[in-house]
Amino acid sequence: MTALQERPESAGTAPDARTDTATATDHHLVCVDRADVTRDITTFTFRVLPHTALDAAGSGSGTESLTLVFQPGQFLAFTLQIDGREVQRCYSISSPPTRPGTISISVKRVVGGHVSNWLHDNMVPGMMVWASGPMGRFSFHARPADKYLFISAGSGITPVISMVRTITDSEAPTDIVFVHSAPTVEDIPFRDELEDLAQRYPNVNLAFAATRMPVDELPEWTGHRGRVDQQMLARVCPDLGERVVFLCGPGRFRSGVRSALLAAGGDLSLIHEESFGFSLPTADDATDPAGVVVDFTRRSRRITVAPGTTILAAAAAAGVTLPSTCGVGLCGSCKVTKLSGDVVMNHQGGIRNREITQGKILLCCSEPLSPVEIDF
Repeated sequence: MTALQERPESAGTAPDARTDTATATDHHLVCVDRADVTRDITTFTFRVLPHTALDAAGSGSGTESLTLVFQPGQFLAFTLQIDGREVQRCYSISSPPTRPGTISISVKRVVGGHVSNWLHDNMVPGMMVWASGPMGRFSFHARPADKYLFISAGSGITPVISMVRTITDSEAPTDIVFVHSAPTVEDIPFRDELEDLAQRYPNVNLAFAATRMPVDELPEWTGHRGRVDQQMLARVCPDLGERVVFLCGPGRFRSGVRSALLAAGGDLSLIHEESFGFSLPTADDATDPAGVVVDFTRRSRRITVAPGTTILAAAAAAGVTLPSTCGVGLCGSCKVTKLSGDVVMNHQGGIRNREITQGKILLCCSEPLSPVEIDF
């Protein structure tokens, strides 16, 4: 999720009653730096304040700070005050745990994005926010391997860059192939840093894809022009079937890359994905010829789910009301029984392995791979 997802959010300058009720997973952060990464991605760096460090004015002006313990690839849920109301958004941590003292998020300005635009326009050093977490299962810590393939697009690079930084900081011999997709070369985040890492560490190999760069632009650039496809993956990572894969980006990007990985010899059980959260599909998605049919048997309702879209999002767009609270696979409120069919489920701990074995799924983070029947 850079923005792992856009959810309700808010950003304020003074503490509120949460100071007295904050839990061990609530953190008070003060912004200490902001830096442009690309023309539409900015990194915001924060110091974690002890709850006792807030002075009477609520400025948190002391120098004392805490170390936030997290796994590379995890995210925080930020609570901000925007236009007089409290909203939340989840953002992946882009800094690695190997560099304690501060934590960073790298946020892409989204057209029409209420929170991302607010952060870009307003968040400056000295401002304070609340965040809870860390949360999420999208981390190599839970999936140790000798060889990884990291694939990202857009702000989906944020949990991936945290993992790459962690591995290289520790000087582990882990074999890394990292593929990132962006519209143009100028839109590749952290390009200089990544190319420097690839030069310094022989176990790090990079491949960039520029999806909208004409053939005659930057003729000296030798990277891939076009989308990440089966041919590109087979060329830059011929042993991908042996690698644990971490894939992060928009829904349609992940769906396309997932298909390309399988066509190039990848193993679905080794592919781990991070979604960007709940977003309603467009009107055209309902008639997408590549869509998959999902039947809710007890309601006698049938919907079509476009590639890269969750069942919950497609159902909401079709007017089918389903139980849901968090939207990212944490709470388990959208748990149902799948009677038939196959799905890819990118949950964050809201369902147990034994429940998955029993055929249960979380609608908010499941994308159908074949026609699906649901007992609901």
